[in-house]
Amino acid sequence: MNALLKKLARKAEQGETYHLTATTVPIEFRAGRLHAIRTAQTEGLALRVIRDGRLGFATTTDLGNDETLIDAALASAAFGDELTVRFPENGEPTAAAVYDPALAALSQEKMITLGERAITALAEADPEVEIELSLAKTLETVEIANTTGRTVVEERTGLSVGFELSKASEGDIFMLADGFTVRSLAALDIDAVIERLAGFLAHSRSVVPAPTGPSRILFTPNGTITLLLPLVVGFSGRAVYMGTSPLKGRIGEKAFDERFSLTDDGTLPGGPRSAGFDDEGTPTARTPLVDKGTVRGFVYDLRTAALASANPTGNGYKGGLFGSGGFRTPPTAGMSNVIVDAGDRPQAELLSEIGEGLLVESVLGLGQGNIHAGEFSNNVAVAFKIEGGEIVGRVKNTMIAGNAYTLLKERLIGLGSDLQWVGGALRSPAIAVDGVSVVGAMQ
Repeated sequence: MNALLKKLARKAEQGETYHLTATTVPIEFRAGRLHAIRTAQTEGLALRVIRDGRLGFATTTDLGNDETLIDAALASAAFGDELTVRFPENGEPTAAAVYDPALAALSQEKMITLGERAITALAEADPEVEIELSLAKTLETVEIANTTGRTVVEERTGLSVGFELSKASEGDIFMLADGFTVRSLAALDIDAVIERLAGFLAHSRSVVPAPTGPSRILFTPNGTITLLLPLVVGFSGRAVYMGTSPLKGRIGEKAFDERFSLTDDGTLPGGPRSAGFDDEGTPTARTPLVDKGTVRGFVYDLRTAALASANPTGNGYKGGLFGSGGFRTPPTAGMSNVIVDAGDRPQAELLSEIGEGLLVESVLGLGQGNIHAGEFSNNVAVAFKIEGGEIVGRVKNTMIAGNAYTLLKERLIGLGSDLQWVGGALRSPAIAVDGVSVVGAMQ
Protein backbone atom coordinates (compact mmCIF):
# COMPACT_ATOMS: atom_id res chain seq x y z
CA MET A 1 0.00 0.00 0.00
CA ASN A 2 2.92 2.36 0.58
CA ALA A 3 3.67 2.56 -3.16
CA LEU A 4 0.06 3.51 -3.91
CA LEU A 5 0.07 6.22 -1.24
CA LYS A 6 3.35 7.63 -2.53
CA LYS A 7 1.82 7.97 -5.98
CA LEU A 8 -1.26 9.59 -4.48
CA ALA A 9 0.71 12.05 -2.36
CA ARG A 10 1.62 13.99 -5.50
CA LYS A 11 -2.02 14.37 -6.52
CA ALA A 12 -4.02 14.91 -3.31
CA GLU A 13 -3.67 16.44 0.13
CA GLN A 14 -4.44 13.18 1.94
CA GLY A 15 -5.11 9.53 1.21
CA GLU A 16 -6.09 6.37 3.07
CA THR A 17 -6.20 2.72 2.03
CA TYR A 18 -8.35 0.01 3.59
CA HIS A 19 -7.22 -3.50 2.64
CA LEU A 20 -9.41 -6.46 3.57
CA THR A 21 -8.55 -10.13 3.17
CA ALA A 22 -11.21 -12.55 4.38
CA THR A 23 -11.97 -16.26 4.23
CA THR A 24 -15.47 -17.41 5.18
CA VAL A 25 -16.56 -21.02 5.65
CA PRO A 26 -20.39 -21.17 5.66
CA ILE A 27 -22.26 -24.39 6.42
CA GLU A 28 -26.02 -24.63 5.94
CA PHE A 29 -28.58 -27.10 7.21
CA ARG A 30 -32.07 -27.09 5.69
CA ALA A 31 -35.03 -29.10 6.93
CA GLY A 32 -32.69 -30.56 9.53
CA ARG A 33 -30.23 -31.93 6.98
CA LEU A 34 -26.83 -30.78 5.78
CA HIS A 35 -27.44 -28.72 2.65
CA ALA A 36 -24.24 -26.89 1.66
CA ILE A 37 -20.60 -26.43 2.57
CA ARG A 38 -18.65 -23.67 0.90
CA THR A 39 -15.51 -21.60 1.23
CA ALA A 40 -15.55 -17.99 0.10
CA GLN A 41 -12.50 -15.75 -0.20
CA THR A 42 -12.60 -11.98 -0.48
CA GLU A 43 -9.82 -9.49 -1.06
CA GLY A 44 -10.44 -5.86 -1.81
CA LEU A 45 -9.02 -2.39 -1.46
CA ALA A 46 -10.80 0.87 -0.70
CA LEU A 47 -9.20 4.27 -1.21
CA ARG A 48 -10.29 7.56 0.33
CA VAL A 49 -8.71 10.80 -0.83
CA ILE A 50 -9.04 14.43 0.07
CA ARG A 51 -8.35 16.73 -2.87
CA ASP A 52 -9.06 20.45 -2.87
CA GLY A 53 -10.85 19.96 0.44
CA ARG A 54 -13.30 17.38 -0.93
CA LEU A 55 -13.65 13.69 -0.15
CA GLY A 56 -13.36 11.02 -2.82
CA PHE A 57 -13.84 7.27 -2.55
CA ALA A 58 -13.28 4.24 -4.78
CA THR A 59 -12.82 0.49 -4.40
CA THR A 60 -11.32 -2.36 -6.40
CA THR A 61 -10.59 -6.07 -6.33
CA ASP A 62 -7.79 -5.57 -8.85
CA LEU A 63 -4.95 -4.87 -6.46
CA GLY A 64 -2.38 -4.64 -9.23
CA ASN A 65 -3.83 -1.52 -10.85
CA ASP A 66 -3.02 1.44 -8.60
CA GLU A 67 -3.46 4.14 -11.22
CA THR A 68 -7.01 3.17 -12.10
CA LEU A 69 -8.04 3.18 -8.43
CA ILE A 70 -6.37 6.53 -7.80
CA ASP A 71 -8.00 8.09 -10.84
CA ALA A 72 -11.44 6.83 -9.79
CA ALA A 73 -11.08 8.20 -6.25
CA LEU A 74 -9.82 11.57 -7.51
CA ALA A 75 -12.68 11.78 -10.01
CA SER A 76 -15.24 11.19 -7.27
CA ALA A 77 -13.59 13.88 -5.11
CA ALA A 78 -14.60 16.50 -7.67
CA PHE A 79 -18.20 15.89 -6.57
CA GLY A 80 -17.54 14.85 -2.97
CA ASP A 81 -18.46 16.51 0.29
CA GLU A 82 -16.30 19.30 1.60
CA LEU A 83 -14.28 17.93 4.48
CA THR A 84 -11.89 19.51 6.96
CA VAL A 85 -10.46 16.45 8.63
CA ARG A 86 -7.06 14.86 8.98
CA PHE A 87 -6.62 11.12 8.89
CA PRO A 88 -5.20 9.67 12.14
CA GLU A 89 -1.46 10.07 12.68
CA ASN A 90 -0.89 8.02 15.82
CA GLY A 91 -2.49 6.13 18.68
CA GLU A 92 -1.78 2.52 19.57
CA PRO A 93 -4.54 0.05 18.61
CA THR A 94 -6.59 -1.21 21.54
CA ALA A 95 -5.85 -4.73 22.80
CA ALA A 96 -9.33 -6.12 22.12
CA ALA A 97 -8.68 -9.92 22.00
CA VAL A 98 -10.32 -10.54 18.63
CA TYR A 99 -8.24 -13.46 17.33
CA ASP A 100 -8.54 -17.00 18.67
CA PRO A 101 -6.21 -19.70 17.27
CA ALA A 102 -8.62 -22.43 18.38
CA LEU A 103 -11.45 -20.87 16.38
CA ALA A 104 -9.16 -20.32 13.41
CA ALA A 105 -8.35 -24.03 13.46
CA LEU A 106 -12.00 -25.15 13.81
CA SER A 107 -12.59 -27.71 11.07
CA GLN A 108 -15.61 -28.12 8.82
CA GLU A 109 -16.16 -31.56 10.33
CA LYS A 110 -16.43 -30.13 13.84
CA MET A 111 -18.76 -27.39 12.62
CA ILE A 112 -20.99 -30.03 11.04
CA THR A 113 -20.98 -32.06 14.27
CA LEU A 114 -21.90 -28.94 16.23
CA GLY A 115 -24.81 -28.25 13.88
CA GLU A 116 -26.06 -31.84 13.94
CA ARG A 117 -26.03 -31.89 17.74
CA ALA A 118 -28.05 -28.66 17.89
CA ILE A 119 -30.60 -29.95 15.37
CA THR A 120 -31.01 -33.24 17.26
CA ALA A 121 -31.66 -31.41 20.54
CA LEU A 122 -34.29 -29.13 18.98
CA ALA A 123 -35.97 -32.00 17.16
CA GLU A 124 -36.26 -33.84 20.47
CA ALA A 125 -37.84 -30.76 22.02
CA ASP A 126 -40.44 -30.58 19.23
CA PRO A 127 -40.49 -33.30 16.54
CA GLU A 128 -42.85 -31.22 14.37
CA VAL A 129 -40.55 -28.22 13.98
CA GLU A 130 -38.66 -27.63 10.74
CA ILE A 131 -35.11 -26.51 11.42
CA GLU A 132 -32.72 -24.43 9.37
CA LEU A 133 -29.30 -23.72 10.80
CA SER A 134 -26.31 -21.81 9.48
CA LEU A 135 -22.77 -21.62 10.80
CA ALA A 136 -20.08 -19.41 9.32
CA LYS A 137 -16.46 -19.18 10.39
CA THR A 138 -14.62 -16.04 9.30
CA LEU A 139 -10.91 -15.28 9.29
CA GLU A 140 -10.00 -11.78 8.24
CA THR A 141 -7.07 -9.40 8.15
CA VAL A 142 -7.62 -5.65 8.00
CA GLU A 143 -4.80 -3.23 7.14
CA ILE A 144 -5.29 0.54 7.10
CA ALA A 145 -2.57 2.94 5.94
CA ASN A 146 -2.64 6.65 5.21
CA THR A 147 -0.44 9.48 3.96
CA THR A 148 0.27 10.69 7.51
CA GLY A 149 2.48 7.60 7.86
CA ARG A 150 0.10 5.57 10.01
CA THR A 151 -0.29 1.83 9.35
CA VAL A 152 -2.34 -0.56 11.50
CA VAL A 153 -2.97 -4.26 10.92
CA GLU A 154 -5.19 -6.74 12.76
CA GLU A 155 -6.23 -10.38 12.40
CA ARG A 156 -9.74 -11.28 13.53
CA THR A 157 -11.74 -14.48 13.93
CA GLY A 158 -15.48 -14.94 14.19
CA LEU A 159 -18.12 -17.65 14.29
CA SER A 160 -21.73 -16.78 13.51
CA VAL A 161 -24.58 -19.17 14.26
CA GLY A 162 -28.16 -18.62 13.13
CA PHE A 163 -31.33 -20.63 13.76
CA GLU A 164 -34.62 -20.44 11.85
CA LEU A 165 -37.41 -22.65 13.16
CA SER A 166 -40.88 -22.97 11.69
CA LYS A 167 -44.11 -24.87 12.29
CA ALA A 168 -47.09 -24.78 9.99
CA SER A 169 -50.65 -25.89 10.64
CA GLU A 170 -54.02 -24.98 9.20
CA GLY A 171 -54.41 -21.21 9.48
CA ASP A 172 -51.18 -20.73 11.38
CA ILE A 173 -47.45 -20.39 10.69
CA PHE A 174 -45.08 -19.97 13.61
CA MET A 175 -41.52 -18.82 12.91
CA LEU A 176 -38.77 -18.41 15.47
CA ALA A 177 -35.24 -17.12 14.84
CA ASP A 178 -32.15 -16.57 16.95
CA GLY A 179 -28.45 -16.09 16.37
CA PHE A 180 -25.18 -14.83 17.75
CA THR A 181 -21.53 -14.21 16.90
CA VAL A 182 -18.47 -15.07 18.97
CA ARG A 183 -14.78 -14.29 18.54
CA SER A 184 -13.51 -17.42 20.34
CA LEU A 185 -14.51 -21.02 20.89
CA ALA A 186 -14.44 -20.46 24.65
CA ALA A 187 -17.30 -17.98 24.28
CA LEU A 188 -19.47 -20.44 22.35
CA ASP A 189 -22.55 -21.47 24.36
CA ILE A 190 -24.91 -23.01 21.86
CA ASP A 191 -26.68 -25.02 24.58
CA ALA A 192 -28.08 -21.83 26.11
CA VAL A 193 -29.65 -20.90 22.77
CA ILE A 194 -31.08 -24.40 22.32
CA GLU A 195 -32.63 -24.30 25.79
CA ARG A 196 -34.17 -20.89 25.10
CA LEU A 197 -35.59 -21.96 21.74
CA ALA A 198 -36.95 -25.21 23.20
CA GLY A 199 -38.76 -23.21 25.87
CA PHE A 200 -40.39 -20.97 23.27
CA LEU A 201 -41.42 -24.01 21.22
CA ALA A 202 -43.16 -25.46 24.27
CA HIS A 203 -44.99 -22.19 24.97
CA SER A 204 -46.03 -21.84 21.33
CA ARG A 205 -48.33 -24.87 21.30
CA SER A 206 -51.28 -22.90 22.63
CA VAL A 207 -52.54 -19.76 20.89
CA VAL A 208 -54.42 -17.37 23.18
CA PRO A 209 -56.05 -13.93 22.82
CA ALA A 210 -53.70 -10.99 23.30
CA PRO A 211 -54.45 -8.21 25.79
CA THR A 212 -55.67 -4.90 24.44
CA GLY A 213 -54.84 -1.38 25.62
CA PRO A 214 -51.91 -0.05 27.67
CA SER A 215 -50.04 -3.09 28.92
CA ARG A 216 -46.98 -4.28 30.74
CA ILE A 217 -44.36 -5.73 28.43
CA LEU A 218 -41.32 -7.84 29.23
CA PHE A 219 -38.92 -7.57 26.31
CA THR A 220 -36.53 -10.52 26.23
CA PRO A 221 -32.90 -9.60 25.40
CA ASN A 222 -33.68 -10.34 21.74
CA GLY A 223 -36.83 -8.24 21.96
CA THR A 224 -35.08 -5.23 23.51
CA ILE A 225 -33.85 -4.12 20.08
CA THR A 226 -37.38 -2.74 19.64
CA LEU A 227 -36.68 -0.28 22.47
CA LEU A 228 -33.00 0.25 21.86
CA LEU A 229 -32.88 0.86 18.11
CA PRO A 230 -34.29 4.40 18.46
CA LEU A 231 -31.63 5.12 21.09
CA VAL A 232 -28.85 3.77 18.91
CA VAL A 233 -29.99 6.15 16.18
CA GLY A 234 -30.24 9.02 18.66
CA PHE A 235 -26.73 8.57 20.02
CA SER A 236 -25.12 8.70 16.58
CA GLY A 237 -22.97 11.80 16.23
CA ARG A 238 -24.36 12.26 12.74
CA ALA A 239 -27.95 12.45 14.01
CA VAL A 240 -26.89 14.84 16.75
CA TYR A 241 -25.06 17.12 14.31
CA MET A 242 -27.97 17.04 11.84
CA GLY A 243 -30.40 17.94 14.63
CA THR A 244 -32.57 14.84 14.12
CA SER A 245 -31.68 13.36 17.52
CA PRO A 246 -33.87 14.37 20.48
CA LEU A 247 -30.73 14.08 22.62
CA LYS A 248 -28.95 17.02 21.00
CA GLY A 249 -27.76 19.51 23.60
CA ARG A 250 -28.69 17.24 26.51
CA ILE A 251 -25.27 16.13 27.76
CA GLY A 252 -25.48 16.04 31.57
CA GLU A 253 -29.28 15.83 31.57
CA LYS A 254 -31.14 13.00 33.26
CA ALA A 255 -33.11 11.73 30.27
CA PHE A 256 -33.68 8.14 31.47
CA ASP A 257 -34.51 6.20 34.61
CA GLU A 258 -31.49 6.10 36.92
CA ARG A 259 -31.42 2.30 36.69
CA PHE A 260 -30.64 2.53 32.97
CA SER A 261 -27.06 2.75 31.69
CA LEU A 262 -25.85 2.37 28.11
CA THR A 263 -22.32 2.12 26.73
CA ASP A 264 -20.68 1.75 23.34
CA ASP A 265 -17.54 -0.33 23.87
CA GLY A 266 -15.28 -1.28 20.97
CA THR A 267 -12.57 -2.43 23.39
CA LEU A 268 -14.55 -5.23 25.06
CA PRO A 269 -12.39 -8.39 24.99
CA GLY A 270 -13.95 -10.85 22.59
CA GLY A 271 -16.89 -8.61 21.73
CA PRO A 272 -18.47 -9.40 18.34
CA ARG A 273 -17.81 -5.84 17.14
CA SER A 274 -14.59 -5.27 19.06
CA ALA A 275 -11.39 -4.35 17.26
CA GLY A 276 -8.11 -2.60 17.92
CA PHE A 277 -9.18 0.23 15.61
CA ASP A 278 -12.24 1.27 13.62
CA ASP A 279 -12.49 1.31 9.83
CA GLU A 280 -10.63 4.64 9.71
CA GLY A 281 -7.66 3.49 11.78
CA THR A 282 -8.74 5.38 14.91
CA PRO A 283 -8.17 3.37 18.12
CA THR A 284 -11.45 2.02 19.50
CA ALA A 285 -12.72 3.26 22.83
CA ARG A 286 -15.26 2.73 25.59
CA THR A 287 -17.81 5.55 25.31
CA PRO A 288 -20.44 5.96 28.07
CA LEU A 289 -23.70 7.09 26.47
CA VAL A 290 -26.01 6.94 29.50
CA ASP A 291 -24.74 6.67 33.07
CA LYS A 292 -27.48 5.95 35.61
CA GLY A 293 -29.99 7.80 33.51
CA THR A 294 -27.79 10.77 32.62
CA VAL A 295 -26.71 11.44 29.03
CA ARG A 296 -22.90 11.38 28.86
CA GLY A 297 -21.83 11.28 25.21
CA PHE A 298 -22.30 10.34 21.56
CA VAL A 299 -20.34 8.30 19.02
CA TYR A 300 -18.37 9.97 16.22
CA ASP A 301 -16.42 9.01 13.15
CA LEU A 302 -13.76 11.40 11.81
CA ARG A 303 -16.14 13.30 9.55
CA THR A 304 -18.98 13.95 12.00
CA ALA A 305 -16.48 14.74 14.75
CA ALA A 306 -14.93 17.42 12.54
CA LEU A 307 -18.33 18.86 11.62
CA ALA A 308 -19.48 18.89 15.25
CA SER A 309 -16.15 20.14 16.66
CA ALA A 310 -15.99 16.96 18.76
CA ASN A 311 -13.36 14.30 19.29
CA PRO A 312 -13.66 11.08 17.25
CA THR A 313 -14.57 8.10 19.43
CA GLY A 314 -13.29 5.31 17.18
CA ASN A 315 -16.73 4.69 15.69
CA GLY A 316 -16.09 5.08 11.97
CA TYR A 317 -17.54 1.90 10.46
CA LYS A 318 -18.30 0.72 6.96
CA GLY A 319 -21.85 -0.35 6.28
CA GLY A 320 -23.83 2.15 8.36
CA LEU A 321 -25.04 2.21 11.94
CA PHE A 322 -24.56 -1.53 12.52
CA GLY A 323 -22.26 -2.00 9.54
CA SER A 324 -21.39 -5.50 8.46
CA GLY A 325 -17.88 -4.65 7.39
CA GLY A 326 -16.69 -5.33 3.88
CA PHE A 327 -14.69 -2.78 1.94
CA ARG A 328 -17.06 -1.35 -0.67
CA THR A 329 -18.73 1.38 1.40
CA PRO A 330 -17.13 4.46 3.01
CA PRO A 331 -17.13 4.64 6.80
CA THR A 332 -19.74 6.63 8.71
CA ALA A 333 -20.62 7.02 12.38
CA GLY A 334 -21.73 3.61 13.67
CA MET A 335 -21.89 1.49 16.79
CA SER A 336 -19.45 -1.13 18.03
CA ASN A 337 -20.70 -3.25 20.97
CA VAL A 338 -23.81 -1.66 22.50
CA ILE A 339 -24.02 -2.65 26.16
CA VAL A 340 -26.97 -2.24 28.53
CA ASP A 341 -26.01 -2.66 32.18
CA ALA A 342 -27.63 -5.57 33.99
CA GLY A 343 -30.37 -5.07 36.54
CA ASP A 344 -30.87 -6.73 39.92
CA ARG A 345 -33.48 -9.42 39.20
CA PRO A 346 -33.53 -12.63 37.18
CA GLN A 347 -35.84 -12.60 34.17
CA ALA A 348 -38.15 -15.07 35.96
CA GLU A 349 -38.74 -12.53 38.74
CA LEU A 350 -39.53 -9.82 36.22
CA LEU A 351 -41.99 -12.17 34.57
CA SER A 352 -43.72 -12.69 37.90
CA GLU A 353 -43.77 -8.95 38.57
CA ILE A 354 -45.38 -8.26 35.20
CA GLY A 355 -48.44 -10.19 36.37
CA GLU A 356 -50.58 -9.53 33.29
CA GLY A 357 -49.10 -8.52 29.95
CA LEU A 358 -46.86 -9.75 27.15
CA LEU A 359 -43.43 -11.31 26.76
CA VAL A 360 -42.01 -10.04 23.45
CA GLU A 361 -39.18 -11.95 21.78
CA SER A 362 -39.22 -10.34 18.33
CA VAL A 363 -41.21 -7.98 16.11
CA LEU A 364 -41.81 -7.52 12.40
CA GLY A 365 -40.74 -4.44 10.46
CA LEU A 366 -38.09 -3.27 12.90
CA GLY A 367 -37.56 0.47 12.58
CA GLN A 368 -41.12 1.37 11.65
CA GLY A 369 -42.55 4.54 13.15
CA ASN A 370 -40.83 7.87 13.75
CA ILE A 371 -37.63 6.26 14.94
CA HIS A 372 -35.77 9.57 15.33
CA ALA A 373 -38.40 10.66 17.87
CA GLY A 374 -38.11 7.31 19.66
CA GLU A 375 -41.42 5.93 18.44
CA PHE A 376 -42.00 2.31 17.44
CA SER A 377 -45.07 0.61 16.02
CA ASN A 378 -44.69 -3.05 15.12
CA ASN A 379 -46.56 -6.26 14.67
CA VAL A 380 -45.11 -8.89 16.97
CA ALA A 381 -43.40 -11.88 15.37
CA VAL A 382 -42.95 -13.97 18.52
CA ALA A 383 -44.76 -12.97 21.71
CA PHE A 384 -46.50 -14.73 24.59
CA LYS A 385 -49.30 -13.75 26.95
CA ILE A 386 -48.51 -13.46 30.65
CA GLU A 387 -51.22 -14.22 33.21
CA GLY A 388 -50.60 -14.48 36.92
CA GLY A 389 -46.89 -14.00 36.30
CA GLU A 390 -46.65 -17.03 34.02
CA ILE A 391 -46.64 -17.61 30.25
CA VAL A 392 -49.96 -19.13 29.21
CA GLY A 393 -49.59 -19.23 25.42
CA ARG A 394 -48.60 -17.56 22.20
CA VAL A 395 -50.33 -14.54 20.72
CA LYS A 396 -50.59 -13.58 17.08
CA ASN A 397 -52.10 -10.79 14.98
CA THR A 398 -50.91 -8.37 17.63
CA MET A 399 -49.35 -4.92 17.41
CA ILE A 400 -47.39 -2.96 19.99
CA ALA A 401 -46.55 0.75 19.96
CA GLY A 402 -44.84 3.25 22.22
CA ASN A 403 -42.01 5.72 22.66
CA ALA A 404 -38.67 4.30 23.78
CA TYR A 405 -37.52 7.51 25.45
CA THR A 406 -40.71 7.81 27.50
CA LEU A 407 -40.80 4.16 28.47
CA LEU A 408 -37.15 4.10 29.59
CA LYS A 409 -37.55 7.29 31.60
CA GLU A 410 -41.00 7.15 33.12
CA ARG A 411 -42.33 3.60 32.75
CA LEU A 412 -39.39 1.30 33.49
CA ILE A 413 -40.36 -1.62 35.74
CA GLY A 414 -36.95 -3.23 35.87
CA LEU A 415 -34.00 -4.83 34.10
CA GLY A 416 -32.96 -8.46 34.27
CA SER A 417 -29.72 -9.58 35.85
CA ASP A 418 -28.74 -11.94 33.02
CA LEU A 419 -27.04 -10.49 29.94
CA GLN A 420 -27.35 -11.97 26.47
CA TRP A 421 -25.67 -11.15 23.17
CA VAL A 422 -28.24 -10.27 20.53
CA GLY A 423 -27.17 -10.78 16.93
CA GLY A 424 -23.70 -9.36 16.50
CA ALA A 425 -23.74 -5.99 18.22
CA LEU A 426 -25.96 -5.75 21.34
CA ARG A 427 -25.59 -7.18 24.84
CA SER A 428 -28.68 -6.62 26.94
CA PRO A 429 -30.74 -7.97 29.80
CA ALA A 430 -34.50 -8.38 29.62
CA ILE A 431 -36.28 -5.03 30.04
CA ALA A 432 -39.75 -4.66 31.57
CA VAL A 433 -41.83 -1.53 30.94
CA ASP A 434 -45.40 -0.41 31.50
CA GLY A 435 -47.82 1.53 29.32
CA VAL A 436 -47.09 0.01 25.90
CA SER A 437 -50.08 0.19 23.60
CA VAL A 438 -51.23 -3.29 22.55
CA VAL A 439 -53.82 -4.14 19.94
CA GLY A 440 -54.59 -7.82 19.49
CA ALA A 441 -57.10 -10.04 17.79
CA MET A 442 -57.76 -13.77 17.90
CA GLN A 443 -58.16 -15.54 14.58
